Amino acid sequence: MGFSRHATTPTKEAVDHFTQGVTSLKNASFAAAKGTKEAAVPKVNVVLTKVGLRKPPAPKWPWVVGAIGAGLALGGAAAYFWYRQRTESIGEALLADELLDDSELNDRAITEELVDSVSR
Repeated sequence: MGFSRHATTPTKEAVDHFTQGVTSLKNASFAAAKGTKEAAVPKVNVVLTKVGLRKPPAPKWPWVVGAIGAGLALGGAAAYFWYRQRTESIGEALLADELLDDSELNDRAITEELVDSVSR
């Protein structure tokens, strides 16, 4: 009877073919529109930017430079405080050693004086 399995009459067969053709045209037009959009969007954006209807994208490098600068400043401050604390603790240790050495000398002198006074 016809080319389609489901068509029972020539009219039904013609409607099926017409529906398939329209669906095919619709799919082709969607594909063409998508390709046109992908090709035209960058060019349209450039034109809109030049005309002044759209702002140009902000550069990202100042944020990077700012972040690096802040990191260096914080690292430098941390290193300075670590250095200062370390030198203070070393200075305190040296001072304590010096005071202990002096007290040992004083203790020896007192001990020698006591021994001399007892032995007289």
